Amino acid sequence: MQFFYIDYINGDRKERNIGFLRVERNGICVGLRGVPLQCGNKCSVYAVGDSGEKWCLGNVGIQNGYGMEKLAWGDANGFEKCVRVEIPLYGCRKGVCVLRESSAVPQTASCEQQTKQPAGGDLQKAQEDDTTKKTIYRPDSASRDLPEKLPRDKWEQLADTYPRVHIFPEAQSLLIKPKDLVILTQRYHSLISNSFVLHSYYNYRQLLLFRFEEQQLTDSRIRAANEGATVEYYLGVPGVYYEREKRIAQMFGFEGFDIGEARMREEERREIYEGCFGYYMKQVEI
Repeated sequence: MQFFYIDYINGDRKERNIGFLRVERNGICVGLRGVPLQCGNKCSVYAVGDSGEKWCLGNVGIQNGYGMEKLAWGDANGFEKCVRVEIPLYGCRKGVCVLRESSAVPQTASCEQQTKQPAGGDLQKAQEDDTTKKTIYRPDSASRDLPEKLPRDKWEQLADTYPRVHIFPEAQSLLIKPKDLVILTQRYHSLISNSFVLHSYYNYRQLLLFRFEEQQLTDSRIRAANEGATVEYYLGVPGVYYEREKRIAQMFGFEGFDIGEARMREEERREIYEGCFGYYMKQVEI
C-alpha cells in the first residue's frame, strides 16, 4: 500500500494539491478536496498506461467540493500497467497523480496550444520545434516511485493537510470541520449531517480528530474497546458536561466525555463535574 498526492494542474502549471491517492494491488482509494464547483457532483477517474492508453476506473461523487471513493483497477494487470492517474476537471484543468516514471515521451500540451494549432507547413515546423523542447524521461527503474518522501500512513497525510492542536498530552489531534468528516471511512460519513455534531460545531467552531496509540490508550481514560488495538481514532465534539447533555450525546452515538479544561492546564486531577468544558467522544476509523 502506498500514498500519493494528487496535483491540481491548470494547463501546464501545477497550482496546488487537490487530494490524495492510496494505491493497492486490487485498486485505489481516491480522496478529493477543494474540487471546483464547475465540476458538478462527480469526477471521472482514469488510469494511464506507459504508452498513453487510458481506461476509466469509475467516478468519485462530489459534495461541497469533497469526495472519496474506492475504485477497482478494472484490468487484471492494471496495477502493473498504470503509471499515473488523471481526473479531468473542467477546461484545461485536471488532477494528476504520478505513480511511476514513464519511458514514453510525454504528450501534454498547454491550453493555448490545444486551442490554437498551426496549419500546413507551419504545423510540421512547430512539431519539429516542439520535439526539441520535450523532456525524455530515462528512469533507472520503470517501477521506481517518483516521490522521494511520502507519508507512511493516512494519518501523516491528514496531518500535512489539517492544523495540529495540542489538547490531550497523550494524543495527537487535528482541527477539522463537519465537511472534513469525509476523511473517515464511509460508515461514518453520516456524521457530516449529525445534528449533535453540527449544533456543537456552530457553537464552538471546532471539531477534533484524535489519534491514540497503544501506550497512550493504556494511560487514557477512554480505553480501547478492543485490547488488541495499537491505534484508535476518536472524533471529539466540544461541549459542557451536564447529565442531560450526556444523554443526548449518547443518543447520537457518542460513548463518553473527556474533560478538556484540566488537560489544557495539565492538572493531575481530571474529575468530571457539572458545567466543566470538554469533549464528547466517538470512536471512528480513517
